[in-house]
Amino acid sequence: MIRIRYIQDPELKSRIIAKLAEWRGLLPSQIPEWYELDDADYVDLLQALREDDEESLKSDTD
Repeated sequence: MIRIRYIQDPELKSRIIAKLAEWRGLLPSQIPEWYELDDADYVDLLQALREDDEESLKSDTD
């Protein structure tokens, strides 16, 4: 388990909160810092962020 507050990189923390809020249908401000992610959810979020980055890079090269 990982709590959002323990993510050290501010940019990654912000992106994790934004993606989690998107998935849950909430505003990012509604995701508390104490929110716990299990390992599988954290990996899924990281994978989704990676896919977003890859799509962004692909659209930049088109």
